[in-house]
Amino acid sequence: MMLPPTRSPLFALAVSAGCVLLFTFGFLAWQSPPRMSFQAGHEHDSLASAAADSSKTPAVTDIIPLLFKSLIINPAEPSFTYIDDGEAHNLTKLTLPPKPRYKKPMGKNILILDLETRPLPSSKDFEKGEFHWKKLNHVSGGVFNHYAYALTHGYDYKFVKAAEFEDRHATWIKPSAFANHINDYKFIVFLDADATFRFMHLPVEWLLNYWEIKPQHSITMALDPWDPKTPQFNSDRFNRTYTNTGFVVVQNNANTQGILKAWHECPDDVRYQGCSEWKGPKFHEQSAFGEYIRYDYEDAIKELQCAEANGYPGVKQSQCEGRFIRHYWFDKFRVKNDFSDNIMNAITLPLQRIFTDMTPGVVEEQKENVIH
Repeated sequence: MMLPPTRSPLFALAVSAGCVLLFTFGFLAWQSPPRMSFQAGHEHDSLASAAADSSKTPAVTDIIPLLFKSLIINPAEPSFTYIDDGEAHNLTKLTLPPKPRYKKPMGKNILILDLETRPLPSSKDFEKGEFHWKKLNHVSGGVFNHYAYALTHGYDYKFVKAAEFEDRHATWIKPSAFANHINDYKFIVFLDADATFRFMHLPVEWLLNYWEIKPQHSITMALDPWDPKTPQFNSDRFNRTYTNTGFVVVQNNANTQGILKAWHECPDDVRYQGCSEWKGPKFHEQSAFGEYIRYDYEDAIKELQCAEANGYPGVKQSQCEGRFIRHYWFDKFRVKNDFSDNIMNAITLPLQRIFTDMTPGVVEEQKENVIH
């Protein structure tokens, strides 16, 4: 992806970040069973049961699913409504196509995958006892978003620290990693570290239904933005817009391994003469996929509109504003905004429920304004 950078002022994260830390650690220390009742009406309250035993402290792997439990959308929910990012904060309603294919959660049959050749930048601070949310860069922020999303929906998750290549760019680790893991899953969902799930309560299954991902679709990606004023950017040698490998859905079917093998071996110039051009120059494995691989496997490739799963608010080209998946090619600090917005929404909803329900012990009605 190549576009002129468009910088925007850094959002003030201190207040929301502080609240996230306050409530998260508050939940970790909160061990009085009666105070877990904000999820009334939902069974299997794992956090409440853990809190009932004063010798146990709930783990974050229990807390995250509990926080989002009342928000999660069913895989075949006919519609999904959200608040847009404009100044008016209008409601947008999206409707599934008829006869959705995926009607039940797939759980551990879906892998949320992160790939890196380096450890998380935040790990050094953590080891030194200096970890703080404010210091978190976009790589750690993105990975935390992906892991929390997997926890929310019960998906499997892996952070793969891959070896560096000697003869090509590090992003070439993607095809082999996909091939090495897909046999154990129905789907792999991969995001670059600077890409985020915009709605952590919206499951992969709903998105597969919305995008009409069919059994023959081995690889799904979103298109890059395309601007008629600069048609040379983000296009292959046939002037066809590239797909962006910052978000990839890999489905386990008969063609998948063949596609991934062809992609991985492309720079060897055996099957695809000239593909070695993309060992180092931008956009590396993405250019190779766009220039060669997709032309041999047209029926197995699903291309999404850029607006659906690429870009972020403020990108005008091709309306690439990240409706479901946001990819921050620039302004990467905004990765943390998406994560904090999701966490704060999950935390404040049960708090709001307490006051709306006039919870005894919290809300008391004073009928006369007199001193007794």
